[in-house]
Amino acid sequence: MIFTKYILKEIFRNQLIILTLLFLVCFCQKLIRMLGLVIDGNISMYLFFLCLGLNIPEAGKLLIPFSVFLSVLVTFYRLHIHNEIIAMYSCAVDKYLIIRSIFLFSGIVATFAMINIGWLSPYCSSYQSKLLHEIKENINLIVLSEKKFQPLSTKSLILFADSIQGKKLKHVFLVKTNQNKNNGMYTIMTSEHGNIDQNPDGSRLIILEKGTYYEIYNKCELCEHIFITNFSKYKMSINNTVKTLLKKNKSIDHMSIYQLWYSVAPEARVELHWRLTLLMSIFIMPMITTLLTITISYNYLSNFLLTIFLYTIFFVLHTLLRSHIILEKTNPMVWMWVINSIYLLIALLLNAWDTSCMKKLVLVALYRN
Repeated sequence: MIFTKYILKEIFRNQLIILTLLFLVCFCQKLIRMLGLVIDGNISMYLFFLCLGLNIPEAGKLLIPFSVFLSVLVTFYRLHIHNEIIAMYSCAVDKYLIIRSIFLFSGIVATFAMINIGWLSPYCSSYQSKLLHEIKENINLIVLSEKKFQPLSTKSLILFADSIQGKKLKHVFLVKTNQNKNNGMYTIMTSEHGNIDQNPDGSRLIILEKGTYYEIYNKCELCEHIFITNFSKYKMSINNTVKTLLKKNKSIDHMSIYQLWYSVAPEARVELHWRLTLLMSIFIMPMITTLLTITISYNYLSNFLLTIFLYTIFFVLHTLLRSHIILEKTNPMVWMWVINSIYLLIALLLNAWDTSCMKKLVLVALYRN
């Protein structure tokens, strides 16, 4: 029991340090992206940091398994260089006590990871997506400046206003180009007055009053291909609604593990098995690291490099399978569990390794001391 508490204490301490550093790196990276998004917008600090905070559970999906692996690796490296593993064996500590300690550690972390992967991260990801859409829409509405040509929602719509007072516009010049490159038509609208309004569904539109409408064809050679008309009121939508955007961009990342379980979509099934693989990695990879250290301890540096190599291959293969690139050619779910089975077999083979090698090493070390 004393050795178990000691091992768990060392691993948890290292994991806390590693996880904090990893989260700081991801937080700074996300901070830079968010600053680039709101650099010209009047966004409240509360909304800004709330959006950053909601990104933490999503980052934790990968950082938690990675921190578990690194914490076990660093812990046993320290135990190795201080000869504490040999000391434990000299005190008749069985290797299964160390394995049970690692399994207990993985089980505790996997419980929190399951909550995060299954429900917390999808909810935060969905809520963050809504906030980002609101931030972008607020930016598009607020950053309008006087006497400046500015794109609205897309580069095909450009606005110039001589005076802007709140939502009221004066001396408006609006250009709309056709998004079809084969059609050289573009339109110009001029108006003395205008304003930006918002519909109940969240969509925004620009309203021009008492102006002139020009329809011009870029490829024309005669002036008769230019059409001019006057209007008393003209309305134009300048963006889609937030709800419409969210429906069109419904992501499997926003689905809970319960929704993924009952979904029949191939992408959802792959995401479900990917999340289960993340949970399995919390048990498999630390166990392989531990067994390589306490069972095959001829050269710790070679074991260290081998463990890093196995971990890299594991997640590179699973990331490729999860990316849906080969979804139409093969079944990623089958290959995911083939890889998981191979790594589980590696752990079982390491556990069955002849421990007489370790015993001889302990005896030689004690004899030299």
